[in-house]
Amino acid sequence: MATKAQIKLRQALILLLDEADFDHISVSKICQTAGVNRSTFYAYYDNQYDLLEEAYEYLVELFRAEFATYQAAGSSNEEQSLVSEQYLKPYLQFVRDHARIYRIYLTHQRDFHHQDRFDQLVANIFRPRYQKHGVMDEEKIRYMSSFFMAGITQVISRWLRRDCHEDIDEMVEIIQACIPQSQ
Repeated sequence: MATKAQIKLRQALILLLDEADFDHISVSKICQTAGVNRSTFYAYYDNQYDLLEEAYEYLVELFRAEFATYQAAGSSNEEQSLVSEQYLKPYLQFVRDHARIYRIYLTHQRDFHHQDRFDQLVANIFRPRYQKHGVMDEEKIRYMSSFFMAGITQVISRWLRRDCHEDIDEMVEIIQACIPQSQ
């Protein structure tokens, strides 16, 4: 469980990312914005990337909570495709709302334990869906999951590079046109 100081540091970084690029945000500025001492920062983090990873995890938790609320409000309890509007719209809105941190994440994926996140996605999202459609071979599931994630990541990366120029409905159409609906 995060301490009050960690929560303040996370929130400060997220606020600062709305104003400046990550490379221009110093530990001093983070601490000043959070109202904590540098020694407090270093009690929890070795560097800014550690805080950034924690801030990213915090945003993922927020997204999961928002997404659960969005799904609960939906009219259907059926399992939806991973490229359905039900899944894509809230995800794309969240990406747009937190574009700076997503740009950083995509640029520095190695610093964010990307493989661990991918393994969690395979276990919790992809494997159950592929198995439901008769795909049982673990290597095949991992290849198919890699293909899906690479495609989504590239589309979102391009969208972010274009400052989310296209609206969310257009992005949903683009993704749906690229990926078979059996996902």
